[in-house]
Amino acid sequence: MSKPTTKRKRIQELTSDDEKQLKQIKEWELQINSDQKHFNNITLLVNLKTTNYQVKNAAHSSLTRVFSKLIDSDLVIIHKSINHVDDTENISPEDHKKILSNWLSKSYRAFTRNLLSCLYSIDDATQVNSLRLLHTLIQKEAAFLNRQSKTYKFPAHLYSEIVTVIVTRKNVSSNLISTFLDSYLCQYSDLRLSALKYIPNAITITDSIIKPSNSSKHSLDPSVLSKNTFLILSRIPFLEESSKVDQSFWVPVPKDISPKPGVLRTATYRKFYQESWISFMKLPLSADLYKQTLSLIHRRILPGIQAPFRLMDFLSVSYDSGGAISLLALNGLYTLISKYNLTYPDFYIKLYALFDKNLLHVKYRSRFLRLADTFLSSTHLPSYLVAAFIKRMARMCLFATPSAIAAIVPFIYNLLKRHPLCMVLIHRIDGENEDEITSTTESNQDDNTNKLESSFTDDLSTDAYNPTEPDPAKCNAINSSLWELLAIQNHYYANVSTVANIFNDPFTKPEFILEDFLDHSYSTMFVSETGRKLKNAPALSTPIPNSLFRSGEALTDIINF
Repeated sequence: MSKPTTKRKRIQELTSDDEKQLKQIKEWELQINSDQKHFNNITLLVNLKTTNYQVKNAAHSSLTRVFSKLIDSDLVIIHKSINHVDDTENISPEDHKKILSNWLSKSYRAFTRNLLSCLYSIDDATQVNSLRLLHTLIQKEAAFLNRQSKTYKFPAHLYSEIVTVIVTRKNVSSNLISTFLDSYLCQYSDLRLSALKYIPNAITITDSIIKPSNSSKHSLDPSVLSKNTFLILSRIPFLEESSKVDQSFWVPVPKDISPKPGVLRTATYRKFYQESWISFMKLPLSADLYKQTLSLIHRRILPGIQAPFRLMDFLSVSYDSGGAISLLALNGLYTLISKYNLTYPDFYIKLYALFDKNLLHVKYRSRFLRLADTFLSSTHLPSYLVAAFIKRMARMCLFATPSAIAAIVPFIYNLLKRHPLCMVLIHRIDGENEDEITSTTESNQDDNTNKLESSFTDDLSTDAYNPTEPDPAKCNAINSSLWELLAIQNHYYANVSTVANIFNDPFTKPEFILEDFLDHSYSTMFVSETGRKLKNAPALSTPIPNSLFRSGEALTDIINF
């Protein structure tokens, strides 16, 4: 996935008019703080027109200080609590206060809308400054709500708007997202919980109003929605069931509060974490986002959600899609099967389909082979199934790179050690059946080479194995032989042929540690070869000749010096 674009920092010079506006902003703020009769200056500050971002940021900072004091004095109330007063001839002093509060609250709401729109301004500094000011107002609103209700309250409306803007707007910079994560979400557990709570709502609302034909400057782009959401979710810490919520809060939580608010409960955090990820997975994802999401499922997503089985559909669709997507989905499926006891129909048929010649050339090869080794480690698997995988891997060796063969051959050896009934693939002689060979496997291990050569010299068209059969139970691998192993014993690379020759020896060696062979590549092979110490240096010169032509050549008698 491409990194979010970081806008170039724009430095604007202050003109004389800008300096006058900065001075005027300070004067208006002082007047507002000195007497209520100057409250009309708030409207002047909110509606201030300027093209200079320094002036705009100064006005926003000034308004934040003004409204913070007004909220502390309960003159500004959150918009849902505004009480409308009918216009009458006789208005009591209390009604005058309500009218003033209503007007201030509407002005405050207009100001917060300005700050929210600045989160996708073309200037990075304005975006970050607006984010910090909004979080300051979050604290002030929370203090007001807690004074009014005497319980723990969080300003849901304003914070949900902040989250919605950040995850949906295309002009949101990487600098803003980094600040949002590093300074707030990764530091304070209540902000994390609230972000997780409102992300699904933002996705649902935004996804319903996206119109492909809308190409306006600030139109909503589904790719931006999925990208920004992933950037946030992938950085938010998860909580396991036994973990406790971090006691760091942007909005202070009263001690010994009853009932215990959701911000203190691990189950609530895990619930919102789950809903955020599931909502994200329903979005149209780019190939890079799809792969990055799958790579996180077993490490960060499954351990942090309440109902892991809800990811089964996503993983099943991914596993069935083929290619690198299927390989990455295997980690998550394995976790669901092994840890959460979920079943997957035709799992081994689809696992068998992933073993193709392309597998050995992808960067996820090592991860896939580790998991495949785990899936095939059970001694309760039927011999025909294991034989199908062994034969498939042996056939793949004919088209593989030396580094891939070096990983596959020990894998085959380990499978044969775990499943002795599959030794028939090595010990088969023309005309013998599986039962006869199985009963004599132990006594015939010294004859491995002869048996391999015998099967190799047979007409390959008589190989019972059907490589085009998708079902390992029907491919008839158990009635075949591993003539491919004899073929790679003549490989051009000496290390590969040496590894392949282990099948010529009795199977008395312990299983190979597969991890030692998985990370080989051309680069490691090159380093190994260039770093090898030679016992005898190769001859690089020949004796100096004493004539132009060698003796016995036709021209020797004609041209004689």
